[in-house]
Amino acid sequence: MENDIIFVGKKPVMSYVMAILTHMNSGNNKVIIKARGSAISTAVDISQVTIHKFMKDLKLSNVELGTEELEDKDGKKRNVSFISIEMMR
Repeated sequence: MENDIIFVGKKPVMSYVMAILTHMNSGNNKVIIKARGSAISTAVDISQVTIHKFMKDLKLSNVELGTEELEDKDGKKRNVSFISIEMMR
């Protein structure tokens, strides 16, 4: 399951789309895109580009939204939103 997860950061959308295509073409049937904070909109873009432009047989199977409490460098706790998008063949 850990190998099925792609964490979204600051790379371009197509870098993540290529990672998903490579993962799925390696014989896997599931991939999970995870993102926090401002990367959430990028994660949604990645899932939609992958489904509508490259792998039309891929379907959204689960979307999870939530908030995590993280501690910053100064020791302050703050809430950060996250999204987890699961796609399957």
